[in-house]
Amino acid sequence: MKDYKKLVDETLFFIAQKGWTINENSFYDSLAIFLGEKLDMAYVLIDKVGEEEGSVETITFYANGEIKTNISYPLQNTPCENVVGKNLCVYSDNIQKLFPEDDMLVPLKAESYIGIPLWDSEGKAIGLIALLDTKPITNASAIETILQIVAVRVAHEIERNNYEQALLNKNKELERQNKELEQFTYIASHDLQEPLRTLTSMNQLFQSEFKGRLDERADTYLKFINESAKRMQMLVKGLLDYSKIGKLDNFAEVDCNQVVKEVLADISLTINESKAKITIEDLPVVWGYKTELRQLFQNLIVNAMKFMDKDIIPEIRISATEREKDWLFSVKDNGIGIDENDKEKIFVIFRRLHDRSKYEGTGIGLSNCKKIVELHNGNIWVESVLGNGSTFLFTISKV
Repeated sequence: MKDYKKLVDETLFFIAQKGWTINENSFYDSLAIFLGEKLDMAYVLIDKVGEEEGSVETITFYANGEIKTNISYPLQNTPCENVVGKNLCVYSDNIQKLFPEDDMLVPLKAESYIGIPLWDSEGKAIGLIALLDTKPITNASAIETILQIVAVRVAHEIERNNYEQALLNKNKELERQNKELEQFTYIASHDLQEPLRTLTSMNQLFQSEFKGRLDERADTYLKFINESAKRMQMLVKGLLDYSKIGKLDNFAEVDCNQVVKEVLADISLTINESKAKITIEDLPVVWGYKTELRQLFQNLIVNAMKFMDKDIIPEIRISATEREKDWLFSVKDNGIGIDENDKEKIFVIFRRLHDRSKYEGTGIGLSNCKKIVELHNGNIWVESVLGNGSTFLFTISKV
């Protein structure tokens, strides 16, 4: 073996410099080659605890100067069984005689073994590093020192990889669940439309057929049925719109000035009825989904006109400010305002703050806004004082 101090220095350099500048797989491979060559060992195995209980899987398997195909093997009756979750073990010679039931030792012609356990930050056993050779070990203390140096770094890397894999699996599971939920929402909403149309048609037919032949109470009942069916149709349509967000449009450059102009044309009747004064400052061209952005502006403008005290003329100002990574949009009104405790609640689907008899709606509009903004890698929030108007702010990413 090379000079002991020089070897320690080389190991520290590898861990401090090279070990952090190469990717995950090449780190393990490079480390195994480094250990094999510097410590003059025929075999180096860096293992992680396997999915099957009582087994390990090699992350890298170095043998006589080459990286071999990774393997998994049971711990029972092997020297590794005495290492994982336990202690550093050294078997300087006669390893085959000590572990006669270990089938791997014979083809490797192993004579000696040294292994060190790996632990995560919570003290859980996550693997080991094992070194084997075809000759007896004569410098065990030096090898132990080197293994103790690299073990911490390897354990950190395995733990990080495990966290990344767990996060990846969780994201895939959430993505799958979201797709199932959206599919369920779409199918359920779509299938509900036909019986609702039938119910509404039959109720209207009944009212027309028996007009003047029923008492006042019966007419009231039929009116309630018709209004409830219409509200359900609005809810179903809202759910369908919610499930379609981001599904139909192409991502492209969108002129927000043109989008708002089209929205105002669509809701011109409502604007004229409320005598709303709408001021639009110069808006940017952004990358996004045009249909969804149109829906976003329409929901915010309609809400600004809706949530207004009687005899108050709505005043709405729409503007945008360029920032380093995004555009900050603002839709400001002089409406009834929002209580501090309700500023998060309003973006929850079906969450209503006011009685339906006073302010119509389904409770889906602002949920749609939130989903649309998040689709554009942005955030949406409200600044408001109860009784003194609201300013809805949202960002649209430039990227």
